Amino acid sequence: MKGLVKYALGSEGVELRTLPEPVPKDGELKVKVLAAGICNSDVHAIRDERSVTMPVVMGHEYVGEVTETRGDVGPFKVGDWVVTLPACYSCGECYLCKAGYVTLCKERKSIGSHVDGAMANYVVVPAKYTFKVPERAKTREQKIEYALAEPLACMVRGVYEKIDVREGDVVVISGPGTMGLMALQLFKTRGAYVIMSGLPVDAEKLADARKLGADECVTSFEDLEKAVYAKNPKGADITCDCTGVAPALENCMKVIRPMGTHLQIGLFGGKVPFRLDYMFDREVNYIPSNSSAVSSWKIALRLLEEGKVSLSPLISKRFPLDEWKKGLDAVLSKTAYKVILIPDNEFDI
Repeated sequence: MKGLVKYALGSEGVELRTLPEPVPKDGELKVKVLAAGICNSDVHAIRDERSVTMPVVMGHEYVGEVTETRGDVGPFKVGDWVVTLPACYSCGECYLCKAGYVTLCKERKSIGSHVDGAMANYVVVPAKYTFKVPERAKTREQKIEYALAEPLACMVRGVYEKIDVREGDVVVISGPGTMGLMALQLFKTRGAYVIMSGLPVDAEKLADARKLGADECVTSFEDLEKAVYAKNPKGADITCDCTGVAPALENCMKVIRPMGTHLQIGLFGGKVPFRLDYMFDREVNYIPSNSSAVSSWKIALRLLEEGKVSLSPLISKRFPLDEWKKGLDAVLSKTAYKVILIPDNEFDI
């Protein structure tokens, strides 16, 4: 099979290799990958801004079909379509694992960074942290959107599980990219009034945000201030940064109300010059949200099954695995929302 491997330091330390097909162990599933998403954390890994165990097949966002099972895999069988929580190898014994917070286990190993991932024809995953694609996804096209179930579960962890959201809360989301538009849809399901903040170059993305339910869209800090304080003279109840850029975080701190909640989704990828006293001045509750929990996946899949969140509009480009460099370029140039790779030519692009 083919797999995209991070094998050495530096951006040049990534290549497509011919590899033996993986063999499942007891309790594992062998899955034929339909689609694998390129995540910003993959970019951080390529740039050595994120720890990986090399060599490793990249990719942790995927959807695929079970082709083989080994041992006790519970309800799974050959032919099932599945998605998987990336940090699926952990100690299983600590209080974090027992509570479903496997991403925070100090022994955790994730597909795509510590063990071989999904940017390949096949991936092996533990059944324990794998979930069936809802039956409403009948066609391959409908199933492809579940390659984005992982980032959605990450957003669910933040919006549904890490913070309180009340009906009518004024929410500012910074960054109308993939994660921002997922956050928008999730906040709307919780009854919030959402202001999406971007830059002038984000005009098309902000137009999409309006289609997905944004109450207001702004492209400057001055317009952001006006929108926030016109709706709530105290300031924004919740701010959410999906960019991982210091100026965006600073703008959030300038419009948040005293004792408001800030949800940090964007990964900064390095040291950030930032005045921490912004948080001190207003006693802001700064809540980072890192990846997902087992419970997050159950909520995310339920929302998808109920049609309350739409992921297909966020898939803007598809490439064969052989053309992974084009996919990466599209991500780096920010000319696309989510870019997915199709490993097998058997599946139509």
